Amino acid sequence: MMAGVRGWSPASTLRSHVWLPSLARGLHSSVGVRKESDKSIGNTTVLLQDGTTIEELPAVVRIINGEFRVVGKGQAGQRLGGLGLEIPLVSRNLFKNINFEEEQEMILGFMRCNKVSEVLQLLEVCPEAEVTPVVALAVIRRIFDLENNIEYRNQGINQYPEENQFTFIRGAVMKRLVETVCSSSDPQLLVDTLRAMGRDTYQGDRLKYLETLCTECMVAVTEGRLSIIQICEAARAFHTLGQEGMRYLDQLWQGLTDRTAEMGEREVCEVMSVLPLMKKSRKHVYNMVERKLGSVWHQLSSEDVIRMLQILVQLKMSYSRMLPIFSRWTSLNIHTLTEGNLRWLVYCFMTLDFCDSEIQKALGRFMKAKRVSVKDPSLVAVVLDYCVKMRLRHPAIMDASSQFFCSRARDLSVPQINSVCRSFGLLNYEPPDAATFFLTLEQLLDEKFVQFPPDLMIDLLLSCVYLKRYPLNFIKKVFNPYFFDKVHSLEPPEMRVARTKLMVLDKALCLEAPHYPGPLLPRDHSAKTFWRDARIYRCLNTIHPLLVEIVGSEERITRSAILPGFPSTNLYVVDCVVDMAGRLSLHSFRWSNNKYALLMHPPEHFMLGEDTLVGPQAMRVRHLIHCGFKVVSLRTDKITKLRIYPEQLRNYIENMMKIATV
Repeated sequence: MMAGVRGWSPASTLRSHVWLPSLARGLHSSVGVRKESDKSIGNTTVLLQDGTTIEELPAVVRIINGEFRVVGKGQAGQRLGGLGLEIPLVSRNLFKNINFEEEQEMILGFMRCNKVSEVLQLLEVCPEAEVTPVVALAVIRRIFDLENNIEYRNQGINQYPEENQFTFIRGAVMKRLVETVCSSSDPQLLVDTLRAMGRDTYQGDRLKYLETLCTECMVAVTEGRLSIIQICEAARAFHTLGQEGMRYLDQLWQGLTDRTAEMGEREVCEVMSVLPLMKKSRKHVYNMVERKLGSVWHQLSSEDVIRMLQILVQLKMSYSRMLPIFSRWTSLNIHTLTEGNLRWLVYCFMTLDFCDSEIQKALGRFMKAKRVSVKDPSLVAVVLDYCVKMRLRHPAIMDASSQFFCSRARDLSVPQINSVCRSFGLLNYEPPDAATFFLTLEQLLDEKFVQFPPDLMIDLLLSCVYLKRYPLNFIKKVFNPYFFDKVHSLEPPEMRVARTKLMVLDKALCLEAPHYPGPLLPRDHSAKTFWRDARIYRCLNTIHPLLVEIVGSEERITRSAILPGFPSTNLYVVDCVVDMAGRLSLHSFRWSNNKYALLMHPPEHFMLGEDTLVGPQAMRVRHLIHCGFKVVSLRTDKITKLRIYPEQLRNYIENMMKIATV
C-alpha cells in the first residue's frame, strides 16, 4: 500500500511485485492533483521491489468520491461526489443507431472541406448524434491537415491570434471532439487520436483538450483496456506531444507490468522500442523485457534482433545481459542470415564491445563456408574491424579474409582496403599465402595511392612493418613535400597523430629494413607529455621492492625511461629499465647487453585469450631487442593477482628475467 493513499490496490498490480511504503511522504507531498479540468487523475510515487532491486517510480491514482485510490476498473465519466465535480463526457448510447455507411458518408463530407472554417460550419449543422467517435477522429485529422497545409505555404504565420474570436471557437470545438472520442469503448480510437495530436501546430492553450485525452488514455492503460502494442503506440504518441506528454510516459509501466504474461516476441520488440523514450521507469521496463526475452529469443526474426541491438547501442548498454542471448541467437541462425543482416549484427556487437565464444564460432563458421563467395565486401571489412577492436585472432576468419582479398581486391573501396589489410598487422597474423597477399596490396596501393587519405596510408604501411614486410617501394611517395602537405591539411589532432606515426615508420625502417636510406625525418626535440596507464604505475609500485631485492640496488632501476633517438611517443617509453652497471643516464647512454627493459602489458596488449602481443607491441619488443635490451614482458593482471603472494610474485619476475637472458 502506498503512503498517504487510502483504499485498495488491484491484485493484478501487485502480482510478482512488492509495494513498499513511500517513506517520509504524507498525503499532500506524495500525491499531486492536476489542473481544474482533470480532477479525476493524480500522480504519486511508489517504491517497487523487483527481485533484489528497489526503485522509486511514478504512478497514477484516481480521485473517487474525494478519496485517492490506485486506478482500478471504473468509468472515467462518473460524478466525483466528494469534490463536487463532474467530468462532462458524451454518452455512448448517443451513437447506438449510427451504422458504418452513415459514418463513412459523414467522413467524406468533412474531407471535401478545403478550409478549417468550412469544417466548423459543417459541424454546426450536423446533428450531434451523427458525430460519432470515428467521425470525430476524422474531423480532428482533417483540421490538422488543413492547418499544416496553410502553415507550410505561409512560414511563420499565426493562424489563431489571441484576440481573434475564431481562436476561442477552435479550442471549444476541439475540446468537444476530444470528449466525443473519449466516450468510445474502442481503445484504439484513443491511441489514434493521441497520435494525431502530434501534428497539432496550434500555438494557443492546447491543454484544454489535450489533458482530457491524455487522462482518458492513462485511465484506459491502468484499467487494462489497452494491449501492450497499443500502450507502446501511446508511449510514442506521448513523446511526440513534447512537454505536455512527457510526464505521462514514465507512468505507462503500470499497464506493461500487468500484461507481462501476454508478452510474445512481437510485444518484446515493441516494448524494447519505447525504452529510449522513458527515463525514470526505463530500468524497470528493461528488466521486465530482459526476463521475458529468455523464453522467446528463439522465435525472434533477424530484423527484430537487429532492432533491439540498435536500441542497446542507442542506450549505450554494453553491460546488458541480453547480449549473450543475442550472441546465442546469431550462432543458431548464422546459416539463414543475409550478408546485410550479419553486417549489422557484427557492427552492433562491435559498438557494444561484446565478444564471447558463441559469436566467435559463428563468424568462424560463416567465413570458412563463404570464403571468396561473399558478395558484400563491406561485410568482410566490418568483420575484420570487429576482430581488431576485440583483439580476436581467429584463424578461420583471417585465412578466409586473406583469400577474399587476393581474389576480390579490385572490388574493394579505399576504406575497405584499409579495414581488411591493417587487421593482419594489428593482430600480428601472417596471411597463409603472404607473398600473393602483399603483392596484391602493393599493386593496389600503387594504383590508388592518391585516393588514400594520408593517415590511412601511414596506418597501412605501419601494419606491413608490424609483420616485417617493409614498403620500400613507397618511400619516395611518402617522404616527400606533397605527401607532407596532405598530412598538414588534416585536422590538428589528426595531423599530430599522423606526424607521430610517420616518425615511428621512419624509425622502424631504420632499425629493421637493411636497404632503407634513412633516417629521412629530423629528430623531434619538442617537449611532450605522455598519457600513462594507471595500472602500469600501480604494478611498478607493487614490484619495486621485490625488484630492488632481485637486482641488488635501487640505483640500477629507472622507471618510465624515454630512450634517446626514438620518436616522442608513448610506444617507446620503457616502463622500467634495469641497468646492472648503474643508474641509466640519458647524458651518458651506452648500449650494452647488460640492460633489462621491463614492459608492463595490460590485457589490451595481448590477443583475446592468448599470450601473443598485438602488432605494435610486438614491433616495440623487436626494436628494444635490436638496441641491446633484454626485454622482460610482464602481465599487469598476473601481477595484480600475485600481489598478496610476495614469494610467488618474486619468482614470476625472476623467471621472466631468466627467460629474457637466455
